[in-house]
Amino acid sequence: MTSNTLVHSASNHTKSNVKKSGRLYYLDWLRVILIFGVFLVHAVHPFDALIPWYIKNAEQNSAVTAFLLLTNPWGIPLFFLVAGAGSKFALSRRSNKQYISERVNRLLIPFVVGSLLLSPLQAYLEALHKGSFQGSFLSYLPEMLVERTSGNLFTPLVFSRWGFHLYFLAFLFAYSILALPIFRWFKRDGGQSLIIWLGRLVEKRGGILLFVIPLALARILVQAIPEGSGWLNFTYYFFFFVLGYIIYSDDRFVYAVRRDRWLLFVSGVIGLVVYGGLSAVFGDQAFEWALTFVVPWSIILIFVFVLMSWGWALNVLYLAMKYLNFSNKWLVYGSELIMPFYLLHQPVIIVIAYFTVQWDVGVLPKLLVIVIGSFLITLGLVELLVRPFKPMRRLFGMKPRKRNDEEAKTAVA
Repeated sequence: MTSNTLVHSASNHTKSNVKKSGRLYYLDWLRVILIFGVFLVHAVHPFDALIPWYIKNAEQNSAVTAFLLLTNPWGIPLFFLVAGAGSKFALSRRSNKQYISERVNRLLIPFVVGSLLLSPLQAYLEALHKGSFQGSFLSYLPEMLVERTSGNLFTPLVFSRWGFHLYFLAFLFAYSILALPIFRWFKRDGGQSLIIWLGRLVEKRGGILLFVIPLALARILVQAIPEGSGWLNFTYYFFFFVLGYIIYSDDRFVYAVRRDRWLLFVSGVIGLVVYGGLSAVFGDQAFEWALTFVVPWSIILIFVFVLMSWGWALNVLYLAMKYLNFSNKWLVYGSELIMPFYLLHQPVIIVIAYFTVQWDVGVLPKLLVIVIGSFLITLGLVELLVRPFKPMRRLFGMKPRKRNDEEAKTAVA
């Protein structure tokens, strides 16, 4: 087969799904739903027994812990997979310069603004809550600056150190720049040949599960490097980002997701059972194996964790394909507000949780106050302080109001 034939064949596969189904509204719905999911996860963090979050309640809750155990393996990976898919469609109608400019406006500027304006208060309340600082907010700022500028700065952990939850935006911006040469290469003969070869692999039932191998290897190789833990999630999520682009480069991948939906679900369940079983037997030691490198236990846990991540992420993608490929006013509204809502939600949660966890009441009333109160206040702040004003819209990553109809409907990963 000649290179021209390869390019023509891959181009047909790339375009056919979009032409047949029109705009993939389910990807827009996933962005909105996943942002709400991130909000919910952060709002219940004070009550889980897993993560030493910024604000913690004295009493923990097993139901909240189980919820996080079920969603953690696939939630954020799916987010980056959807973002990679968004880059695929964005690059089909934008030059490199336009693509990078858009990412600067929608990702880098909100990250910088949020890190400067929203992170100090979160850090201050965390320090007060944990008893590591006593004093005024202004007197805390010099200490925070010393802490943030010390230690190893050449690590992706610096993004969460400065931006807290906004590390996601920094990761996305970094991925957009790092992956751009790869995505452009996918358009050339060599890249098209790779896409076609991978497409042939997934034509066989269960072939979509083969992507577990590179994902697992990414985690294994990073964890085998001394002091590599800071790069673990950065590398792992980057692979999901690239795979999101690949899935929408050939409609055989989308077909495989639909065809193998039950295999994907079962693989996620198997991964959960094995991971949960090892954790039950070995306790906290199992979690250490999942984050370090101990042969053979680390490799086993990595593979079952990736099986959960990939299986459930693609199964949720299938459910969105089946049930959410439509648009309505709620999707339009949600797509417009997801960026400022994402920026503001965690500071609001931390402020409310800081006071709420001090109440002498049970977990349920506290949880309801934090979840409902944070949602309403965050939404109110977006509506009152961000959405109506052009400068605030730009700083918080929103699109300008005046666009033609087609451009106004275009969502950015």
